[in-house]
Amino acid sequence: MIVIIIVLYNSPKYLTYFTVTRAQISPPDANLDLASSHPLPQVSLSQPSSKPIHISDSQALACYNQGLKLYYQRQFPEAIELFNQALAIDTLCYEALNAKGATFAFQGKYDQGLALIQQALDLNPAFVYANFNQGLAYELAGRWDQAISSYQKALELDNRDTWSYYGIASVYGRQGKMEKVLEYLQPAISLDPEVKEVARDEHDFLSVREDPRFQALVKP
Repeated sequence: MIVIIIVLYNSPKYLTYFTVTRAQISPPDANLDLASSHPLPQVSLSQPSSKPIHISDSQALACYNQGLKLYYQRQFPEAIELFNQALAIDTLCYEALNAKGATFAFQGKYDQGLALIQQALDLNPAFVYANFNQGLAYELAGRWDQAISSYQKALELDNRDTWSYYGIASVYGRQGKMEKVLEYLQPAISLDPEVKEVARDEHDFLSVREDPRFQALVKP
């Protein structure tokens, strides 16, 4: 089953995030962006887990999807209420666990959020969105090395996950590591040219914004 998840964050970073989870599908073999001559950074692609993946209850998923709409609008208490309803129906609904964890992270409850995201990953380690959200939660908490590690895990599962490349680039931007910013921002832009506009306004790149290489990369 292919599940398409659209995530909207109310900030320049991760303004829109599209991902396809592939619990039963092998990751793409290609490591080269067809629209560009720039190769994607080499990442090892994980093999699908042999452990059966829980199929969440349809009613629980309905509550989860309603909660996501509120999450997109930053109505966090209302979103959490719906995620809780989903989990009351199906305690193993890893989608709701992941979303509730991300919501907590945006509220500054980093440890609580990370614990919930980890529960989701325990249920489905191949859930790209949960690995991404784990990276995002670590980044929001200022835990840079762990954030990069989680984003890298998302890329091991799907080496065309635009916003995981962007997430790594933004962490390196905070650290002023221009070479690393280029290494990961380039493939993000190759996969989605609209990333340029997001990056131009991204405060995480403040320390490298005046570098001619950065300006050339994100110019319209």
